[in-house]
Amino acid sequence: MSYSSKMIKLLNIDSALECLSEDEITGGVIDAMVCSHSFKSMDNIEKRIPFVLELSTRNSSHWKKLVTRSSKCYWIKAKQEGVAVFDANLDCGYIRTYRLSGSTVEQRPLSKSGWIELKNEEALYEILDSPTSRHIFDSWYKDKQQVMDLPTEFVSGRLRNTGVEKAFIFAKGNGCVVCGQKASCFAATTIGKNVVAVMIQLPVCSEHLAEAKSHPSAFSFLASLFNLSWDWPSVQKLEAIPDELIPVIHSLAAEELGGEVIPAVKRENGWQLRVSLPSGWHWLLRINSLSDYAYMLFEPGKKKHCYRADSAPHHPEVPFFPMHEHSRPDKAKDEVSPSFLYGHPLLDIKRLKSAGHHYGAYGN
Repeated sequence: MSYSSKMIKLLNIDSALECLSEDEITGGVIDAMVCSHSFKSMDNIEKRIPFVLELSTRNSSHWKKLVTRSSKCYWIKAKQEGVAVFDANLDCGYIRTYRLSGSTVEQRPLSKSGWIELKNEEALYEILDSPTSRHIFDSWYKDKQQVMDLPTEFVSGRLRNTGVEKAFIFAKGNGCVVCGQKASCFAATTIGKNVVAVMIQLPVCSEHLAEAKSHPSAFSFLASLFNLSWDWPSVQKLEAIPDELIPVIHSLAAEELGGEVIPAVKRENGWQLRVSLPSGWHWLLRINSLSDYAYMLFEPGKKKHCYRADSAPHHPEVPFFPMHEHSRPDKAKDEVSPSFLYGHPLLDIKRLKSAGHHYGAYGN
């Protein structure tokens, strides 16, 4: 079967750019957007060649910008159609091809000279489908998997244990979203409503962690990497839950956990929120800041808790230190593992309910 006889649908990019103004959109921004989504999320898209992404736009302005920025431009004489090609790079092992569809404007804008004329599409695909390009893609994909193992594990933990329902990881090269060097840290922002949230994670090296921290949120930091304006309402970094919100948080947490509120007490190490369950078990949620918290589950009549998740810096050997949890802090065979939690009860409810069921706090 020839390349061109395999019918596939070109992936349109226009809807992904609707949130940007025309001034913000450049050929580099468009391709960077595609590159940022290329790892894993493009695996199940039907392709003519496994390492070639075939994309399209109906916007003539986008098309001209892509043509100007492209590595090469081919003119397919049989179809009277232009194809802008972007080579594989550090950020994306795929070759990206872009076409203008559904438009009568000039397919070969004067902004680009040196168009390479080809008889038909078959000739184009024969050029793209080279052993070298296949090797570059395979090597990129393998390296990317190794780079993304740790951030993916963290995000997977958040999806399993917290109110995060969607997560996006933006990385470059060997990890750092800014310089592509090995990432040893990450900047993240989570937004949500009630107990449902979306998380954005940006792996960074230690040098660019300081730059990320200088921004009001990971959203504005991400926007700055693409030279985009930031017109969202001002975002304040939340280091701790404000005191005035404690009664609301307490009440909502008790409702989600299926228990009743026991009056909260504020001590030197933070607020202590107790939730009494119908079974006689109870939760003690100690909240001082988002980096200083502990959740403890107690059996009826017991002074020692049977489960605890906290942020105390006692176990640096555990991945994603210092957040961790204890399987049986009341037993000698206690096991310590990563917790993936936030220190905000409403985002962490999912894990608390799961732990409660596991230990029998809700009956058999």
